[in-house]
Amino acid sequence: MKVELENLFSVDESNQEEVINVYNRYGIFVNASEIKRRNVKASFNPVFTLDGDVTYEKVTALYKSLQYELGIHSIGERFYFDFSDSEYEQAPLFTLNSTGNSPHMFLEDKGTMFSVNPYCECCGLMKTKQLSPLVIDTTQMKDRHLVHVSGFWVASQELVNLMKKEKIKGYQLLEVIHCGPKQGQHKAYQIIPTQRLPKRSSGRVRLHFATEQAPCSCGLNGVIQGPDICKLSDVSRLKGDVFLAAEWSHDGQYVYRKTLFSKRFRELIIANNISREVRGEKDCNFGPKDWLFDPVLLK
Repeated sequence: MKVELENLFSVDESNQEEVINVYNRYGIFVNASEIKRRNVKASFNPVFTLDGDVTYEKVTALYKSLQYELGIHSIGERFYFDFSDSEYEQAPLFTLNSTGNSPHMFLEDKGTMFSVNPYCECCGLMKTKQLSPLVIDTTQMKDRHLVHVSGFWVASQELVNLMKKEKIKGYQLLEVIHCGPKQGQHKAYQIIPTQRLPKRSSGRVRLHFATEQAPCSCGLNGVIQGPDICKLSDVSRLKGDVFLAAEWSHDGQYVYRKTLFSKRFRELIIANNISREVRGEKDCNFGPKDWLFDPVLLK
């Protein structure tokens, strides 16, 4: 796996060459083709690999040079995790990050009952406990098989039927409550994992945006977590196809545990034309309804 960082900011035509020279000076070699002209201003979004030569500390120093030398203060950042073919093929588990390159995969909660308690007094992250079935407008699911609601996955009746037919194991179903128009409503079910994974192995990549304040001491807020890493001896003892992560993740407001799926589940989704084979966000196949699975790395 390699970690890539994308920058995005605007540059004046008069100092485009100076911007490129600053990057090159720090060992990040970019060229004019990565500048897209738009009238007097142009957008600049180079993507480069973080490795032994281009460290995060070096990137932070680069930003300071852009700021002090050229007055560039607003720099967008986005991380990508690029996995090898062998990492996809050897992974026994996958984290499902998206069921479509579209905001329509995220549905709004319409009144589910939760208890809410502080998780971190410092940054304000909250911890919730679900007290009732999820309440959503199921008409918004339309022809989607799996949508995301408040940190949980909700499956269509068609997907549930397929999972039962193929004997996918390791979960319970809780039917959601429909709140919305009667016409076009669907049967839908929250997938509740019944197994929790062992704690992740050490060595997981932890990043943060240099353009934002330092991460919170709780270790969650402000941290971009790399892919899960598990010991082969741990995962070889697992049975079933649906698992709950041992550690917390967060959405900026609430903490939750991610749901992970087996290789067999991923292959089932592809074989039944629910999603095409997609390997990373930059895969040219990644369309509005394709599912994005990241492999769990083995140690």
